[in-house]
Amino acid sequence: MISSSLEETYGLAFHGLGRDPLGDPDDFSAYTPGLWWSEQFYAGKMFPTPRLMVPMDARTTASPTGAEDYVYYRQGGWSWSIPYLAASYALAAQVRPEITPDQFWQLALETGQTLQIEREGESYSLGVILDPQALIRALQKQ
Repeated sequence: MISSSLEETYGLAFHGLGRDPLGDPDDFSAYTPGLWWSEQFYAGKMFPTPRLMVPMDARTTASPTGAEDYVYYRQGGWSWSIPYLAASYALAAQVRPEITPDQFWQLALETGQTLQIEREGESYSLGVILDPQALIRALQKQ
């Protein structure tokens, strides 16, 4: 079971990422701090512990207005990050059914990517960003 209380319950810290609206979601360099927390990030007021970062903002989904409609949401929330984590764990369990949540989390942190972001003359480290392809490749080699 996965919830937004992973850090409090299990010590597994995560957070959701923003993305350039026109950026390729498969290109890690398109990711940014999430819209609702970016100011705190750039002020150095976030993330005292390593966190697994997952996509959150800039999503196009089926629309609630009709069966043929789509809608774009610029800003997301953890409710969009949690299914991404759950799906990534499900993929990992397809490769290695006995994988525990702790093993998954550790391997996700080891195989993820960290970005260096330049902003107003300062350099910021953003990551570790979950890399599902690298995670699955690592599991296949085990």
